[in-house]
Amino acid sequence: MGSSHQHDHLTPRYPSRFVNKSEEYGSIHWANYPTSQILVDLHHQSILVMSNILPTQRIEFDLDRNQTLPVSDQFYFPKDSLGDKTYLCGHSLGLINKNAEPYLRKQLNNWKNLAVEGHFKGDSPWIEYLAAMDTQMARIVGAKENEVGIMNSLTANIHFLFSGFYRPAGNKYKVIMEATAFSSDHYAVASHLEVRGVKPKEGIIFWHPNEATGLYEVADLRQLVSKHADELALIFVGGINYLNGQFLDISAITELAHQHDILAGFDLAHAAGNVLLDLHSWNVDFACWCTYKYLNGGPGSPGGIFIHQRHHGRQIYFKGWWGNSMENRFEMLNHFTPEKGVAGWQVSNPTILALPPLKASLEIFDQFGMNQLRNKSILLTSYLVEGLNNLNRENFVINTPVQAEMHGAMICLKLKSKSQDIFDKISTEGIITDFRSPDTIRLAPHPLYNSFEDCFRFLAAFEKALG
Repeated sequence: MGSSHQHDHLTPRYPSRFVNKSEEYGSIHWANYPTSQILVDLHHQSILVMSNILPTQRIEFDLDRNQTLPVSDQFYFPKDSLGDKTYLCGHSLGLINKNAEPYLRKQLNNWKNLAVEGHFKGDSPWIEYLAAMDTQMARIVGAKENEVGIMNSLTANIHFLFSGFYRPAGNKYKVIMEATAFSSDHYAVASHLEVRGVKPKEGIIFWHPNEATGLYEVADLRQLVSKHADELALIFVGGINYLNGQFLDISAITELAHQHDILAGFDLAHAAGNVLLDLHSWNVDFACWCTYKYLNGGPGSPGGIFIHQRHHGRQIYFKGWWGNSMENRFEMLNHFTPEKGVAGWQVSNPTILALPPLKASLEIFDQFGMNQLRNKSILLTSYLVEGLNNLNRENFVINTPVQAEMHGAMICLKLKSKSQDIFDKISTEGIITDFRSPDTIRLAPHPLYNSFEDCFRFLAAFEKALG
């Protein structure tokens, strides 16, 4: 069930019902059980409803037509003296799965036994190592195989993508970003303005959360675009905002940009492997993401990029030898002949020793598929949000929109006082979340390795910490 911490003194109220009770997942329609206690047994695929009004009953449920739900025994959890900790921090760093180590050891042995010949010999030649992984990644983000590549790191990929897609011309040089974009995104975009002699304060237009809803509203963006359309070269925003967990409407943002002859790019660091994406059909121009969060690739694992196939003919961008056509790559010619598709944007040969953990994780994603993982994710977060709603709300607000279609696995809690102290108390209970200064606790039940029990343990510790 994810973690084995035993804290019997933590006995909070159980969530009384699921938020998404009107939706169907597999064969169950969620019903409203007033004043009920709901226990979810994921291993036995059932919900035990204990009520002082209704008789106790167990509801059998099945997700995705009798396919097995992801289970946590494929991953290693951090431990303390009481056993496995409750890990709800996959939005920051995913857990290591049990195939990562043998996969890495295999490549170390190839290096040991084959040396330079490992590029072309053995059962997994390094020259071909990324082929299957790129295909698996394309399925995760809703893209064609030649539109996705695993390479570099997230911020480096922002730079490489901007080298080809940020093409200011005359008055059209400004970029729209969300006001609370991740800091590294700001640094990268600002640097592309600065090297062209443009002050970031003049070249970046910020899309702010709506004052009434606190969310990024497309209607507000539409007004912003209409006002500055003649000055805009790019819209570059996150797919899911890292600070409040809002899943932005990527399709609507892209359509709006294209209506005004503006390109649309996205940082999908918190979206890839988390929510359902359909980048090709949404006509997204370009996107990039890291693989160490929901994709469980390991600390600093290589990033991923998407470039829509209609842009594959672009000629001006930062290049490197691994993007040259395989037909003459090793002839070391001075004339660059791009490989087809996104592969033409590769710069250096793959970091083979950094890839095995990601390879192992992508195989698990392939085993279950994003539809099934997303179904489980919605169940977990619905349970979590309902439990939070049953707590004393005087000292916190749920900063994430609670509608399932507007968030992924990450739920953000904004505390009104004693935020660091509350976070520290949760941590002492063997529960790993993270804290964003000055007042936000973020947690994310990952559908590949977290359980309803993990969510309950957080609710118990959080209620205790609130006092």
